Amino acid sequence: MGTENRIATEADLRIGDVFTPIPWAWFAIERFNIFQQWMDGATIFDPTMGQANLLDALIRYGIDKGLQTQEMPIQKLFGNELNKKHYTLALKRFSQHFGMDMSQNFSNLDILELPPKPYDIIFGNPPWQNFNDLPASYKEKIKPYFEKYNLTGNKKNLLLGHSRIDLAALIVKAAIQNFLSPRGDAYLFMPLSLLLNDGAHESFRSYTTNTAAFAPIEVFDFNKEDVFKKISTRYGLIHFRKGQKAEFPINYKILNNNKWELFEAAPITSPSAPLSIFNQTQSKEINKFSKIALNKKNSPRQGLNTCGANDIFFFKECQQPDNKTCLLNKKVRLPSEFIYPLLTASNFREEKAPKAWVLLPYTSDGRPVSKKEIHQWPELHHYLNRMANRLRIRKGTLINSWISKGIWWAMLGVGPYNFAPYKIVWEAYGRKRFSPQIFDGNWQANQALQAFIPCYSKKEAKTILKKLQNPIIEKILLSYKMEGTMNWAQPGKIKKLIDFF
Repeated sequence: MGTENRIATEADLRIGDVFTPIPWAWFAIERFNIFQQWMDGATIFDPTMGQANLLDALIRYGIDKGLQTQEMPIQKLFGNELNKKHYTLALKRFSQHFGMDMSQNFSNLDILELPPKPYDIIFGNPPWQNFNDLPASYKEKIKPYFEKYNLTGNKKNLLLGHSRIDLAALIVKAAIQNFLSPRGDAYLFMPLSLLLNDGAHESFRSYTTNTAAFAPIEVFDFNKEDVFKKISTRYGLIHFRKGQKAEFPINYKILNNNKWELFEAAPITSPSAPLSIFNQTQSKEINKFSKIALNKKNSPRQGLNTCGANDIFFFKECQQPDNKTCLLNKKVRLPSEFIYPLLTASNFREEKAPKAWVLLPYTSDGRPVSKKEIHQWPELHHYLNRMANRLRIRKGTLINSWISKGIWWAMLGVGPYNFAPYKIVWEAYGRKRFSPQIFDGNWQANQALQAFIPCYSKKEAKTILKKLQNPIIEKILLSYKMEGTMNWAQPGKIKKLIDFF
């Protein structure tokens, strides 16, 4: 692709467009005294301004206070926008509404390529989009920037193109490093995953750029308030200050029934851990917690993952006409040694009998059966070959590495730990209680719905279960404010509560 075409394409990109409603822009202006700082001479820069809602809001706020536009230092407002259409509309908006030519103040470039220039305040709303969901060409272009700003985390995942990190993490770090003056303040509407989620955003929570530290000062969590229409991501308003080392706890305010409830927030298990949110009483309890000592062989695991082929590997009915085969869904006959009971929500309540089963074409050491071995079981060979076309077209870099080797019946999340004689299993998705239970090793955990710790004796399982039943563990999980979500008690969260030996 030629340079001219590449630039034209990028100018048309609409990446993570989430425009800030004017009433909520005013909320930020009032909470952080941004208008008065501006009137006192501060320069203000929106690095990804869209159609300049936030800058427009500052002027309208002044008009609402009885000022004329000529009484306001509009020349101290600056913005940048990648999308050409948004940029043009921003210029038109200021020209028509305020009689101002902002062509010298507004730029139309990728913020990652804009020459650095310090401003007193950054007031913005960076694009909200997962790296993995970006257009392929743009994803390739910005990969080096994630490394430049020390955001790679799992570098292999980023290079393979399937990182869960949000583009906002990169934009925030780049903006603070290149466009915020020493001791400057940034007020940003952004996804709270950068502060609250495990894994991909741990690198962001070093709270450093290549040139200076920056600190989260205060968080406003919009909770269930529908500030940004049709956006399911959890979001809020965060105040960062450059040139200041992060100190915890910080004020964390949650909007509940139109009132802001005050909490404190701090990382508990490590400096870069997700923020835990608690009141003063909870803080005293949580700070008494000592990590659980466990052998590495007992590391928490997620359930097996069929990569979109549940209907091929999962079954709702199972009959055993003889001791060697199972009849599944009344029509599929398969060798019984590859059929395992699959945990469902009912198994964590009263129902202990299986309600679902999974075909697991693996050996007991966690290795997928080979093409040669499959021929030893004609029913298995016939069934998998009948499903071959669908199994070969599954998407994802990791599963495709198996498919490219000719092992197209493989799954993810399967290893020797799946065949441990005991498992401590808990519901990791969408719950509000942490209730681990012991199941014998035949049971299999289901994808992200459940997580487990493999155990190799009943005594070991009982000992670990007792440690997990410490009520402080559930209180720590609740402090992440992830109850009811997919991130409730995933293995990564539990690992942070463990010291491995």
